[in-house]
Amino acid sequence: MSDPKRARRRSPRGTAMWARAAALLTVLGIVLGAAGPPAPASAPAAAATIATTTAPGAAPAPAPVNAADSAAAPLVVLGVSGVSWVSVRALSAGDDPRLAAAAARVEEYAAANTPVNLVQRGIGNTTCPADGWVTLGAGARARADSSHGGAASACSGGTWADAVRSAHADGYGAEPGALAKALDDAGVDYAAVGEGAVLALTTAEGPPATAGSVAQLLTDPAGSRPELILVDLMDAGSRTGSTPGHPADSTDDSAVSPGDETTAAEALTALADALDELSGRARIVVVSVADPQDPSPQIAILPAGTTSTRGYDGGLLVGPSTHRPGLIQLTDLAPTLLGAVAGQEAVANSGLSSEALTFPAAASADRTGTSASATAPGSPGSAGRVASLADDAAHAVASERAVIPVSLMLFAIALVAVAAVGVGLRHPRHGPPGRLGGAACWAAALPAGIWLSNLVPWWRTGTWAPMVAALTAAAVAGVMTAVAVLVARALRADGAAALVAAASGPVVILADAAVGAPLGFNGPLGMNAVVAGRFYGVSNTAFALAAGGLLVVLAAGAERFAAGRAPRRPLVAAAVGVPGLLALAVDGAPQLGADVGGALTLIPALVALAAGLAGVRLGLRRWLAVGAVTVGVVGAFAVADYATGSRTHLGGFVSQVLSGGAGATLARKAAALVAPFLTSPLALLALGAGVGVAGAAAWWLRRTARSARAGEGPYAGLATTAPAWLVPALRALAVLVVVEVLVNDSGLTMLLFSAAAALPALAALLVSTRIGPR
Repeated sequence: MSDPKRARRRSPRGTAMWARAAALLTVLGIVLGAAGPPAPASAPAAAATIATTTAPGAAPAPAPVNAADSAAAPLVVLGVSGVSWVSVRALSAGDDPRLAAAAARVEEYAAANTPVNLVQRGIGNTTCPADGWVTLGAGARARADSSHGGAASACSGGTWADAVRSAHADGYGAEPGALAKALDDAGVDYAAVGEGAVLALTTAEGPPATAGSVAQLLTDPAGSRPELILVDLMDAGSRTGSTPGHPADSTDDSAVSPGDETTAAEALTALADALDELSGRARIVVVSVADPQDPSPQIAILPAGTTSTRGYDGGLLVGPSTHRPGLIQLTDLAPTLLGAVAGQEAVANSGLSSEALTFPAAASADRTGTSASATAPGSPGSAGRVASLADDAAHAVASERAVIPVSLMLFAIALVAVAAVGVGLRHPRHGPPGRLGGAACWAAALPAGIWLSNLVPWWRTGTWAPMVAALTAAAVAGVMTAVAVLVARALRADGAAALVAAASGPVVILADAAVGAPLGFNGPLGMNAVVAGRFYGVSNTAFALAAGGLLVVLAAGAERFAAGRAPRRPLVAAAVGVPGLLALAVDGAPQLGADVGGALTLIPALVALAAGLAGVRLGLRRWLAVGAVTVGVVGAFAVADYATGSRTHLGGFVSQVLSGGAGATLARKAAALVAPFLTSPLALLALGAGVGVAGAAAWWLRRTARSARAGEGPYAGLATTAPAWLVPALRALAVLVVVEVLVNDSGLTMLLFSAAAALPALAALLVSTRIGPR
């Protein structure tokens, strides 16, 4: 076996060793020459212990050790693509005995170590293998292959120069090769095997040291053995012993074609062989860096004894950046790998994200029971973890596919309900108004039904999952409406059913966010691990639905609360302010909603509602004061988050402000508002149609309202019987949609979801007010 080929750049390991030796001699001389007993030495930063929790019934994980300890086993990252836990389980139960054995080997290895799902999404809807490798080496979402343009079959490779150009344009603050640069600064020797691994570790100074196989590197003399080795198993050269080329100098991609249906089988076979060869000799990290064929959470297997700042939940490691059991991001690995070979001080000095895991120093376990962190064979912790991860991955894919069908159902039902109520109020003597009110209540309760439908495993119905999710949500909303109507009739409470139905959405969505969003995550309309825009807290969709319904409920509730009581203004302020501040705390608090855009929107909307109900006019100076208070409150949330080190979306933005990266983030979010309309003629056409419809509707409403106030037209009677809270509610909703569209990167979709929640609630309450109890 030939010696490893060394490229033109090598880590300054020898210099670092001499520097450490000189420093040790200096310290020793000072200690021996000092009078009195020596002061106790402080523990190295790399040896800091991170408190974790252990799953019930599982043995405690080994405590983290100093990753820079010379006794630590070398760290080897085995990278593949196109492999999920769903495909692993499918191949292990397949008819091909060779593939079944390979998949079973991977499952066996996972049971002895720490399996998780991996969010591999980079930038855009499709992540090609080159994108995944660059993201791994940058510690931030990046891309090297700009040729795919959303088409899975067009992945054609990528170069380091492409990655640098894309990083400057994308606005995610990625620095291709940041991991390699930090390793160089820390004096850590590293090497790459295969084109993807070379791409991940290339910097402006050139590609890393390379070899034809991991075995070559591990059998080198101890003095020259790299401490970190990245391996691209999808590069045939990394398995045959030939030395791969450098993607920094070539656009040729010898990896398995993303469109090839045998990608997962090829990857599992190579992975099983590598595990047989390396198990017990190194700390092994298995990671599938991309899946352009069918984007979904990919497999990752971390060494036994890996710990997280968020501990374990149900036997699964909780991701430090996702806050989800059994789910980490590809961007978490760069600081984790750096900390494992250079210590946490190197991570702190690197500029990489602090959302890192901690690896043990011992080599990875090969069989269940050989590690203290592995649960007993046959227990849910060993056999059930992979099944649970596969179910979570299928759940995420089904959630991503259900968003558009469920959204269209929500919009269609809201539109029909509002139109039906409009006709009913125009001709109040025609048709059964009780049924009309019930239908409006059902439409108002639909957001809550969508969230609660995640209690039912609709995602396990295969291709029918989106339809099953929609039907389940509609059925749950129907049951809630029926219960509310029956209770209201029993209590003879005028309009109580409509108020309860309108309030169900905000209550369910915000309560879910307060406990970690278990219903919102991977839900029919919630955030999911495929899109990977958010993993916890209040998403843009959740806020739009909750805020739209909340303003209507607070308007009607405050009016009823203050009716016939004096003094009116303090009562109205309390009726809007107390529940409004509670909603703001849930939405904006870093440990709950962590929603920057939502907090910026909710404060002025609540102020507009309270002022309208109290009869207070808000001039320019008062609006400027409201804006200052809003920025101050959100800033306080963000500074508190940054100071406590939790680093949610709020604290992360403060960190970007301090590092000078906030401008790029703001520019990227601003570009996201207009990008769909600049790149898609269909989206631009839809925008034009939407603006036209909204303008025509506004003109018709203004003309109809003017006629009604003059005692003319079919709605003349409604002008005298409409509740006093209606106009303040409409004004507050106008403030809501304007601000949320401007400060959130979801743009005009926020308006649609707020309207889908607010208009049915308004319709239900208007019907109950107009016709009285049935």
